[in-house]
Amino acid sequence: MASAPPSRRTSARTTRRSAAGASSPTAPRPTPRGLALTVAAALLVVVGLALGRREAVALGLFLAVVVAVSCAVLAVRTVLARRIRLTRSVVPGALTVGGSTQITFDGTVPGLADALPGGRPVPVPQGGYRWRARERGVYDVGPALARLSGPFGLWSARAQVAGTSRVQVEPLPLEDDELDRVLRAGVGEHDAADLLGSQAAPDDLLVREHRDGDALTRVHWGATARTGRLMVRQEEWAHDPWAVVVLDCRAVSFAAERFDVDGGAGRHWQSSPGFERALQAAAALILRLQDAGHQVLLMDQDGHALDPSLAPAVLEPSFREATWPAALPGEAAAVVALLGTAVGQDLPVLATVPHHLQRVAVLFGTEGRRDAAERLEAGGWLVAEGGS
Repeated sequence: MASAPPSRRTSARTTRRSAAGASSPTAPRPTPRGLALTVAAALLVVVGLALGRREAVALGLFLAVVVAVSCAVLAVRTVLARRIRLTRSVVPGALTVGGSTQITFDGTVPGLADALPGGRPVPVPQGGYRWRARERGVYDVGPALARLSGPFGLWSARAQVAGTSRVQVEPLPLEDDELDRVLRAGVGEHDAADLLGSQAAPDDLLVREHRDGDALTRVHWGATARTGRLMVRQEEWAHDPWAVVVLDCRAVSFAAERFDVDGGAGRHWQSSPGFERALQAAAALILRLQDAGHQVLLMDQDGHALDPSLAPAVLEPSFREATWPAALPGEAAAVVALLGTAVGQDLPVLATVPHHLQRVAVLFGTEGRRDAAERLEAGGWLVAEGGS
């Protein structure tokens, strides 16, 4: 069974145009052989008339008829092929980066080829083919074309026999050990356990340190005596544990090494290594928070809800400061913000996040990160470094 080549990063417009042209239906057009035969027929007729050689004229006219008949036959085949409608099956329709999906059709036609994201159409063998996802995103596979040719290979055409199908490629979450290393190195062992609810003693999952606004009636005196710090119960988390994950999707926040991704069927979007790293961290956080019993809300820098699969997330050409704190739900108990290099301009907005929430900022990139981290920590945030 054939394996389709992976999609590739490209920003060259000429490459996009050639790939789009190769995956589009076309009317009958002469092949190099057909062009050569047409030129030969014309030369024979012209030379025969000039020299008075009837046999040359006759041969030229015969070749011209052959070319015309081949074109007429192909035109009929093209009209019939355009009436064919095949159904493409994509299993699974959603996968993670590095996985592959099986693509098959419910029928076959001569010269069947399928257009892949970021590449030219590939021939479809009997039984279908596999497409491996190298990059995260929502991709369009197709359209599928039938490559037709006239008698003697003098003319060719492409007819669409199937539309496009969508494949969702989700980011591969960070490994648990890596996520723990990122968070615990920045926010500390106790607060990471408080947030993620894993790899901690049972008492640590029931209490946390006292914060401004906590009622004294919630003080856990046993844990306070054991730790030497004022500790409070967190029953509210057990009853209605909400956590908010904020993902900065602005291109200005992840500008380093930005690249274009071809999603197929004329769709393109931008990403960067730092943004993909943030997506992996967000995916891991969502899983861990859900496993810890939290209800999770995922939103962007403007407070708009994002698809929890994170497959459709793209960098946006926005320079506005973040506004997500105004969209925080009242039942939220914790917020984890995954922020890029534009965090500096958002510091006044981040200062408005209610102090009774557990606030964690994971910073990506290097530009201005140290200064932003110091100012966030001064405001009561727990800060971790997510990488460059």
